[in-house]
Amino acid sequence: MRNPDLLLYVVHIAFWASFGITRKLLRRKVDAPSSTVAASKEYTAPFSRTVLAFHMVGFGVLYFGIGNAVIPRRVPSWFAGQRIAGTLVIALGAAVMSWALVSFHSWRFRAKLDEGHQLATNGAFRLMRHPIYTGLTLLALGSAIWAPTAILWIAFALIAIGSELRARSEEVVLKQAFGEAYIGYAKRTRRFIPFVY
Repeated sequence: MRNPDLLLYVVHIAFWASFGITRKLLRRKVDAPSSTVAASKEYTAPFSRTVLAFHMVGFGVLYFGIGNAVIPRRVPSWFAGQRIAGTLVIALGAAVMSWALVSFHSWRFRAKLDEGHQLATNGAFRLMRHPIYTGLTLLALGSAIWAPTAILWIAFALIAIGSELRARSEEVVLKQAFGEAYIGYAKRTRRFIPFVY
C-alpha cells in the first residue's frame, strides 16, 4: 500500500460502526433495567450545549489533524509499532463504548434525563461512571499515538477536557435526579479510569 496511514480512516470507520451497530441492535432488544432507581421528572444539565460544542471542536481538530498528517504523508515515526499501538487503543475505546451501550439504553448527545430514566450501574458502569466518554478519549489518544503530530496531541487534550467537562455537567444532573443513590455510586466508582480516576 502506498500510504499505509490511510488505514487510520478505516480504523475510525470501524470505531464509529461498532458504536452505531451496537445502538441499532440494542434498539430491538429489551433487557432487564440496569437499575431500579428512576428519574421522577426531566432534567437538563446547565451549559450542556456549551460543553457539547467544546467537545465537538476537539473532534473537528482531530479530523483536521488526521487529514493534515495522513493525506500528504506527514505522519512522524516515533517508535516501531506505533500504528499497531494506536489501533489497539482505539479498539479498546470501541469495546468500552459498545460494552457501555449494552447496559445503557438512554444515551443522548446532551446531558438530559427524561422522566423514568434509570441510573446505569452495571456492565462498564460498574468500573467507571462515564465509559462512553472514556471510549471517545481513547479514540483520540489512539489517533495521536498512530500519527503523533502536535495537532493530534492538541485534539487529544481538547477531547479529554471536553469529556471531563461533559462528565461533570452530567454529574450535576445525576445528583439532582437520583440523590443519594448516585452519590453512593459515585463514591465507589471512578469517573474514567477504574480504580484511578
